[in-house]
Amino acid sequence: MRAINEDVTSLTSSKRPTIRDVADILGIHKSTVSVALSGKGTLAQATRDRIVTVAHEMGYVPNLAAQRLANGYRNPAVCIVGGGATTGLATETTLLIQRELTKEALVVPLYNCVSRGAGGISEQWIQIRQICQQEPRALIYVSEFWDDTIIDELRSYQNAGGVVIACNARLPIDCDQVAFDREQSLYTAAKYLLNRGHQKIGLGIRNDQWGSTANPNGSEQRQIAGFERAAAEYGISPVAFWRFNLTSFESNGVELANKFISMNDRPTALCIDCDRVAYNLIQTLLTQGIRVPDDVSIVGYNCYPEDKYAPLPLTVVTEPIDQVAMNVVQLLLRRLADKTCAPRHVTISGELIERGSVSSLNIR
Repeated sequence: MRAINEDVTSLTSSKRPTIRDVADILGIHKSTVSVALSGKGTLAQATRDRIVTVAHEMGYVPNLAAQRLANGYRNPAVCIVGGGATTGLATETTLLIQRELTKEALVVPLYNCVSRGAGGISEQWIQIRQICQQEPRALIYVSEFWDDTIIDELRSYQNAGGVVIACNARLPIDCDQVAFDREQSLYTAAKYLLNRGHQKIGLGIRNDQWGSTANPNGSEQRQIAGFERAAAEYGISPVAFWRFNLTSFESNGVELANKFISMNDRPTALCIDCDRVAYNLIQTLLTQGIRVPDDVSIVGYNCYPEDKYAPLPLTVVTEPIDQVAMNVVQLLLRRLADKTCAPRHVTISGELIERGSVSSLNIR
């Protein structure tokens, strides 16, 4: 045993030991070591104890990925696929999901899928196909936007035994899905402004630039439906001229402010899809002598942490990303445990937080 201890000391000082290293030290086959460390098989207890003791002394750490492969998983990864990296809540949701799944000892790589490429070839489809060909244990798609070309690829992956979880995507496939209710969010924001006496309400929303722009389940169309539902309850026809398309965090607030300033017939209130755009809008308006909320009221709907600390705290409809993330994690773990149950859909709604960016028309 002295010779073994000396070899153990030499090995642990140079590298992380493997099953083969343990077997070489003991002079036995690595399959015997594997059986002993797994707790399976019919080894004599004395042999098993000796192998476990030496492995512990060597600092051997089991490879979780290798264990899952041995249990029949060709690739143990749970891949999280986003539809475009931003500094917004989608990225924060993705990181929350990754953190919680990592606590479950899962391998969780992140992928950022690009948009449609030149010549009509979908680069997103190429990336999704490459990921699916790696045969991960599961794929979580975290985005409101997708190229239609990826749908058949995801179905094929499912048919081959893979697990797909949709987060905010509302993918047209039979899979577990968690979605933030953007229609209800816009309805809540518009209804709040209508209750405060505003009837001339503008809408600033992101323009879906990826494949499914005409999809009635797309983010843009759902938000418009919520806005129109609130307007219809008050017998008001939304004015198309007061709809502003948003495409980026940095410039849209300034562009929207300039457009607002140039209008002869201005809305008295605005619903803005992104709080960061709303802050750029407010700042630009203030430099031009237009006061918020005295001259125009503004409601956002994301609810970033800085919303309540800004010089003008923003009235918002929250997007509870922690609830979204935890529901994704729970659905995935249940699905991995039982692939036979019917797909489950969970819808998360936000709530309105009243701050200082809205005033009532009837008290001016």
